[in-house]
Amino acid sequence: MIVAKVVSHRDFERQVLKSIEEFSLFEFIDVRRQAGIIDVKRTRDEETVYLAQERLTKVLESLALNYRKRTGIYTEVEDTSLQNSLSLASEVISAVEAEVLEIDSKMTIARLEVERQRGIADVAMSLEPLGLDPSLIGTTDFTFTTAGIVPSGRESELEWSINEVTEGAYTIGILPLKKRGSVCVVTVPVELKEAVERILSAMQFEAFALPEESSGLPEKVVADAESRIVDLELEISQLQKRKDHIALEWGAKILAAWEVLDIERKRVDIKSFIVYTDQSIKMWGWIPEGKEEQLESILRENVGPALEVTFDKPDFAEVEAPTYISNPAFMKPTEDVVKAFGIPSRHDLDPTKFMAFSFPLIFGLVFSDVGQGFLIFLIGYAALRANKKGQDWGAILGYVQNGAQGLMLMGIFAMIGGFLFGSFFGAETVIEPLWPTFAHTDPNRSTHMLKLSIEVGVIHISMGIILALYNELKYKHMRKALINLSYLIMYLGFIILIFGVSYNSVGNWFLTTGTVSLWVPIVGIGFGTGAHNPLYPVIPIAPLYFTLIMFIVPLVIMLLASIKGGMDGIVHLLESVIGMISHTVSYARIFALNTVHIILSSVFITMLPPLLTIYFPPFSLFGVEIIPHEVYYHTTETWGAPSMPLLGAFIGTLIVGILEGLLGFMHTLRLHFVEWFSKFYHAGGVEFKPFHVTRLHTIKVGPQVVAANIPAS
Repeated sequence: MIVAKVVSHRDFERQVLKSIEEFSLFEFIDVRRQAGIIDVKRTRDEETVYLAQERLTKVLESLALNYRKRTGIYTEVEDTSLQNSLSLASEVISAVEAEVLEIDSKMTIARLEVERQRGIADVAMSLEPLGLDPSLIGTTDFTFTTAGIVPSGRESELEWSINEVTEGAYTIGILPLKKRGSVCVVTVPVELKEAVERILSAMQFEAFALPEESSGLPEKVVADAESRIVDLELEISQLQKRKDHIALEWGAKILAAWEVLDIERKRVDIKSFIVYTDQSIKMWGWIPEGKEEQLESILRENVGPALEVTFDKPDFAEVEAPTYISNPAFMKPTEDVVKAFGIPSRHDLDPTKFMAFSFPLIFGLVFSDVGQGFLIFLIGYAALRANKKGQDWGAILGYVQNGAQGLMLMGIFAMIGGFLFGSFFGAETVIEPLWPTFAHTDPNRSTHMLKLSIEVGVIHISMGIILALYNELKYKHMRKALINLSYLIMYLGFIILIFGVSYNSVGNWFLTTGTVSLWVPIVGIGFGTGAHNPLYPVIPIAPLYFTLIMFIVPLVIMLLASIKGGMDGIVHLLESVIGMISHTVSYARIFALNTVHIILSSVFITMLPPLLTIYFPPFSLFGVEIIPHEVYYHTTETWGAPSMPLLGAFIGTLIVGILEGLLGFMHTLRLHFVEWFSKFYHAGGVEFKPFHVTRLHTIKVGPQVVAANIPAS
């Protein structure tokens, strides 16, 4: 990152800001704060931007218009001056605000009246069994009458208390309800009102609230209230139709006006980073290195000669520059996962491009199933289409939308794994494994899967060490580069000794006679280890000498170089040596999760009644047999036509697919965050936040174009 310094005449302030906005890779540095200038006074028009946007926000909320969602209709706007933007907003506010607020007011009054009428109906229905005229409830010259609900079990206590206070001068009616206690009506002399109210309060008596105009038999009150509710709901419906009509007619322009004001607000806010003099303006900002010519070209084109642009590479020992991350759009979900761990620092490699393929690859080995992988792909595809249409799936499913491309890749690799290992919706009696070593008829299948998991881990960890080596060489950290080179040699020597000499007897590593077989990744799976594997080339060297050259010597070099780094170097050495074993073994979780996935799926396949068995015809593609003529059934130990029990596959996919899919994702994430990132990625950087605006409802045009609505291309 470098610092761009822009100086121009005050008259061209708007052109400069719009140029930086167009460039979209300029993060402002707070020059005013460094200069001790804090307060920024806004003009009257700038204050109007905030007020107008607040008013338009209320209109948007009332009309249920979502400014984050594309409508497909774009309004052309000419915003060469702030006055043009305010004029558009003023036009929209003048046209719709008063009517929308009037409708809202009427709808609020109508809804409140509906609630009031429902309360009247509820009370009258409660009094209906007692036959009490609601108008009799209240205070007269001689009596006080109240009605309400008394909790269950307190009816007799209430009556006894009122009898004691009034000395028998009372009437009471009690009707038990199915819920909430009993309806109770009490009438006492008016002079005893306060004493009786205290008793009612102590008994947790809930008095009915009835409007004064409620009178007549309860049946009539209920009927009148329900009739009034119907009229009010019709009125609310008609008011809503008026709002819908306004939204249909003015929606695009309201959204455009709000968006224009939002952009203007961002331009006003960013002025707090600008230094003003009597004649000029000055602004600094971070930009990615290599973008200098692009920024200057845009500024020259829009501002002209009244401009001075310089670029400076700061001393990073004194300032922490933000990290600019640039990746293809389909890698955005992976980039978000990397950022969840931490922003790359200036000495870090961005692992996104590597992780975009290693993550779905490992997930595909964990969750290898053609049918279930296809479902994951479809979910990702549906989320991608929803994103393009501007749909919002909510807070929780929003994570699915954000990771749409990642889900599609994970689904593709899960399908590839399913074809390799022969799994289709949990059934192993449909697809012929393209990798015969992992056929479910092979009794050593679990051993092969474990070896595959470890070898995938070795490749993944080795790639992490190589990235660390490249990074140290890039920044000329020769001591650390020597440590990483030694670590890589030692690690590969360790793996060759395990697979090419012996994995169950370390003593064989120090034999003075014999040979060492060179480990070949992946292709040697299923053929054994060491000299028993015909695909492993033989190295004509005794294990002892190989151990010295490829294991002991690199370890000593690492030790000496690490000691020069002090305590930090020694700790790093211990972590590396311990992690060489523990991190490699950790990749056995690929084998464990894959096995659990197969076992759980087979439980539903074999134990549930089939309901319907689907048979598949033989199928070959480019001479490769995908669906064979017959498959082996473990349950009957016989061969038969390829088939899948529908109920078991459906239930298994519903339960195992969701559970194991989530577990597979979490463990794949752990392998990257813990085992892989620890080799080369430290994070701790500062995120690059350039000044930019997003237009979803407007298109900028020159001053000669008249604002109009056009359909989306």
